[in-house]
Amino acid sequence: MYGAEAIHPFDMRVPAGVPLLASWWWRALIGGITLGLVPLLCVLWGFIDAPMGAWMEARWPTMLLGASALGSPSAWLMASAAAYLAAAALRQRDRARWAFLFLCCIGAAVVLCLLIDGCAELGHRVLPGVRSDTWSHLAPSVRCATIAAAATTCWLRWRSARRVWIAIVLLVCAAEVARGVVFASDAISGAWLGVLMALLVPWAWWRVHPDTLPGVTPAAAWVPSP
Repeated sequence: MYGAEAIHPFDMRVPAGVPLLASWWWRALIGGITLGLVPLLCVLWGFIDAPMGAWMEARWPTMLLGASALGSPSAWLMASAAAYLAAAALRQRDRARWAFLFLCCIGAAVVLCLLIDGCAELGHRVLPGVRSDTWSHLAPSVRCATIAAAATTCWLRWRSARRVWIAIVLLVCAAEVARGVVFASDAISGAWLGVLMALLVPWAWWRVHPDTLPGVTPAAAWVPSP
């Protein structure tokens, strides 16, 4: 139990049951990566998206194109909702909480991507023209966001299989680009938004209910050291 143990807020090691963002070390890391992605995405948007998509579409194995189906948002949302209802009906409280957390993380990632896509489309309509056409493909991939949110949530629960979750996310993102349905920048931004939602949702829950986190047994409270 970590309920009475003081943890330094800048320590990267966080006990079970406490979200990573409870530590300032992890907040700084996630914030730094987010800021660092901005210039990378700008370069991709302006110069690399189109040639990279064409290159991957020509060289990506056809048999692996179906991997993008692993990021289907409807499938993940329905599966997590069904798992929640089944666990709740069987009165399996811990499983029900974890399934609900899973559902919230994926739902938040999907909604955020759709909102950004809608804002970009609105800007394209308000400011038409060649320059707007060049930059109008700002549309984070919903499938990449979905699989990233799901994989991050699973990684936080089963960390021993973290390489498997990372490989699945990379495979789905590459398949989406190779299919020609999204650009590389859309896949990267979508995947990162999925990771952010999978980290922010548990942290927000934990801030409201500091003594418990869905899916964690036993529950643990984080006590910052003075």
